[in-house]
Amino acid sequence: MEYITLYNKARTGATRVWQIGVEGDRVSTKFGQLDGALQEVTDYGYAKNEGKKNYISAEEDAHNLAERMLLKKRREGYSEELPGNEEEFNPFATPFLPERLSFYKPQNSLPVKLEKKLASRDAWVVRKYDGEMMVLVHHLDGSLVIYSRKMLRRHHHEVDEVWGDRFPHIMEALARTPPGTILLGELVSGDDFSRRWQVAQVMKSLTPRALSLQEEYGPLHFVVWDVAWWRGEQLLGKMQYRYRMDVVGILCAARGVLHEPDMFLERQYDNARQLLQLAKDEGWEGFVVVDPCSTYGDRGFNLRGKPDRPDTCGKLKPTFEDDFIARWDPEGRLGSYGSGKYTGLVGSVALFQILDGKEVYICDCGNGFTAEFLHQNSQKDSWPKVLKVEYSGRTYVRDGDDTNALQFPRFVEERDDKMLEDCEFPQF
Repeated sequence: MEYITLYNKARTGATRVWQIGVEGDRVSTKFGQLDGALQEVTDYGYAKNEGKKNYISAEEDAHNLAERMLLKKRREGYSEELPGNEEEFNPFATPFLPERLSFYKPQNSLPVKLEKKLASRDAWVVRKYDGEMMVLVHHLDGSLVIYSRKMLRRHHHEVDEVWGDRFPHIMEALARTPPGTILLGELVSGDDFSRRWQVAQVMKSLTPRALSLQEEYGPLHFVVWDVAWWRGEQLLGKMQYRYRMDVVGILCAARGVLHEPDMFLERQYDNARQLLQLAKDEGWEGFVVVDPCSTYGDRGFNLRGKPDRPDTCGKLKPTFEDDFIARWDPEGRLGSYGSGKYTGLVGSVALFQILDGKEVYICDCGNGFTAEFLHQNSQKDSWPKVLKVEYSGRTYVRDGDDTNALQFPRFVEERDDKMLEDCEFPQF
């Protein structure tokens, strides 16, 4: 069996190896550290749609499975080349940024040190926008590129069009920034930047439809929540957050398409409860609490294809929510069937998150599903999925609790922009 070999670098600095090979209906993957013992996992393809025109043999299914697994690994930052030294990374050395480049995300809840800073009113509190994270790049040679969070330059169903073609007004604003600038921010819509549905429609549509939607409902805007590079100099990981936001203020002074986020600085708020009530009153998704003196260090970005989460940056929301791997196979004791008029449909699903590379069971979730969702997804081959789930609290075995269960979990939406590997167990 011939194998394709990909490499990636772990946070520890060790080089990870992942190999895949196909023989008949068998898909073999091997993984581990470079020059170390590799673990091996075997999957199989299965014949599908027998007797129909779209029949797929077990061998074809195995090759399709291998292609999907390869695509996932490449999106996670794996490549045929051995990883280099991230300290030498120059984002302007090539015309396009690598797909394995990944910028930080806030912790899904507040680490203890941020809770203390919030209680003493020494933290900065930034409104969290429910939009679509994008990366804007003004290269040193004057070229302009817009990327998705996963560093893709276009919709996955388009070949010639790029993101910039559907956002000419944002490209025009980006052109007025200094060459050598990389902006991190959120595409938003509506007078108060809370019209999440329009952002989703524009991003999921092809370019002509995306343009017509903006003509009908108004163009999307861009809230800048960080500056990674400025005039060719790296700021993220080297300059304190408070000073990076000074740069954001300079960029957004004209209040055109690029905007500063709503912020509460030191002593401009009383307590978390007041902030959460404000978010509820305004209909905001919540806040990101930040240590203004933090640079984010080596967690600001990496070349591993998976975002780090600095412990000096965390979410504060009126209700908790997170992304989970959802599986449904009642015969296999994963979730349950519904009852009454929903007999035979999904009753509940089993939720998991990834801890130390393994899926950890969290709890079942059976609330919040619409009838439409149940009828469309009550086939076993519709699962697994990534679901956003909200909840009122959470227990942790590591804290001495009996389970890692959520309190009153409720389905919010399917996250088709997320992969299973993105559903990480909270680490703090």
